[in-house]
Amino acid sequence: MNRPAGPLSPIAPLQDQVLQRHLVQCAKARGRWFGLALLAERVQGVVLPRLATTAALSAVTLGLFAHWL
Repeated sequence: MNRPAGPLSPIAPLQDQVLQRHLVQCAKARGRWFGLALLAERVQGVVLPRLATTAALSAVTLGLFAHWL
């Protein structure tokens, strides 16, 4: 059977600390507006490929709303 020659590398605990700091930094960077940014990114992904259709529907909707007022 293959067995490791020795204990894990002494660098492994250092890498764990670096990874933990990185994850904490990413969590702080996301902040409280992360959900809104995610929603905006999804909306952009839906709207951008259909830009002409979205613009036309928006214009019609705005026109109907203005006529209603």
